[in-house]
Amino acid sequence: MYRNPSGMSLSFMPKQKLLAFFLVLSLFSLNAQAQEARHGKLWRVSVAILGAVTIADMQSSVGRMEANPLLSSSDGRFSGRGMALKGVGVGAVVGVQWLLLRKNPKAAPWAAGANFAAAALTGTAVIHNHMLK
Repeated sequence: MYRNPSGMSLSFMPKQKLLAFFLVLSLFSLNAQAQEARHGKLWRVSVAILGAVTIADMQSSVGRMEANPLLSSSDGRFSGRGMALKGVGVGAVVGVQWLLLRKNPKAAPWAAGANFAAAALTGTAVIHNHMLK
């Protein structure tokens, strides 16, 4: 077997290169997994904030006149029926996002942005309701 000037056999060199190649690939993979985990965490935080703001909106609306006829009871007030429909609506949106993000995790920042926007809009309704009390 031919030995190069460093004393290592040439048959050993491809194994080192292969090992280095796999090491570099695994580092890139870890970086990609860390990016996805960070985006997934942002999405989970946005879901929690959306849920909290939705609950605050429900609390600030209970017993008051409801402008949305879909959420109002027979006397026009926001009550249990409206709470159930609002909860189902937000839960459905989050559930669809979760299903879509399982197939395309790179879309998590977009979904988080939509959740933050919805939370901001709902938050303005909460502020408005509290100012009227």
